[in-house]
Amino acid sequence: MNNPYEDLFKTAAKPDPTQPGLAPAVPPADDDMLDDRHKTRKTNLRLLVVYILGLVIVNVAIYAIYFLTYGDPVATQANIVEVDVQFIPSESSLYPDDPFAVILDGRFENHNTFRLGKIVADFTFLDGEGNTVGTSSYSLDHVEPTAALIVHDVLYFDTAVASIEYEWGFDMSSTFYLAVNAIHTISIALIFILLDRAHFADRWRRTKKGWKQALGGIVTGEIMVYMALLFSSILMERPGITTGSENEATIASLFKPDPVILGTLFLTLCVFTPIVEETIFRKVLFGFFPKKLGPTLPILLSGLIFGLMHVATAGDLPQAIPYVMMGFVFGYVYWSSGRNIYVTMGVHFLNNFISFLIYVAALYGFIF
Repeated sequence: MNNPYEDLFKTAAKPDPTQPGLAPAVPPADDDMLDDRHKTRKTNLRLLVVYILGLVIVNVAIYAIYFLTYGDPVATQANIVEVDVQFIPSESSLYPDDPFAVILDGRFENHNTFRLGKIVADFTFLDGEGNTVGTSSYSLDHVEPTAALIVHDVLYFDTAVASIEYEWGFDMSSTFYLAVNAIHTISIALIFILLDRAHFADRWRRTKKGWKQALGGIVTGEIMVYMALLFSSILMERPGITTGSENEATIASLFKPDPVILGTLFLTLCVFTPIVEETIFRKVLFGFFPKKLGPTLPILLSGLIFGLMHVATAGDLPQAIPYVMMGFVFGYVYWSSGRNIYVTMGVHFLNNFISFLIYVAALYGFIF
């Protein structure tokens, strides 16, 4: 059977069995005699079905637990009372690039007769023309009856703030979402490895043989990710586009000064999330495209889907830009490495690990 990727990789010549001491030829570095193309497509389809079913099951479970916990969400919301929310704009010389300060104060009290998993308050800061200057979110887990989320903060902006908009509500606790996300991500990753174990084993063998090239690809890929994020930040420096997404705010809220929580976050975000996402967005999506189309369409489509999957709401669409750019880089690295899933997982791990360290450093006050 002809190698469908023979234009990307040279196939070593078959050894002459009559000549002693010749090593066996290294198989081509892509979907090859390990699996025929039909079998590979079937495996990819199974992986995609598992991924979609996993998302459906986990979301149904979350909603079911939510409504079992809060039987009457409307009444629960009505019993969270806003008290003395106010903002005081001023000018400050503390940060020359952000000379406009806002002092924000307020309380959101739990007047329910039961403990709330979390109270959340989201603020949007507007200039005189109604354009968004910035946003800020606050939350408190495990809020007992009569307790309150207290907001007291000083924020700095590059534009004067004329007014604020805010909303508040309740949810399950951050610990709950961390546990659900960890169980879901780790389970899907292990199922992927089980279903596609031949592919993972084959690529691991090739990665060990060419570990220097793989390591170089990971380092180069991370540099490309950094450049992509830098370019994204330039694109997003426009009025009305905020730099933080709901997805990022949710992740930030999960970080607590607790070794168990931080260990769970490390395993989930740095180890198992790259396995799941690179398998789906690179290995599976690339596998559905015939080779004759070339790498451009798979790279663009996988990057676009990857980016959109990382925003929580339609209002967060501008925040998809950095994720889309990262997705393009991951796709290019995957293709240029000979579709080696371990190289893109390595880049993804390194990127998430750097973010993890930044969150931890901020949590313990090493950076501000």
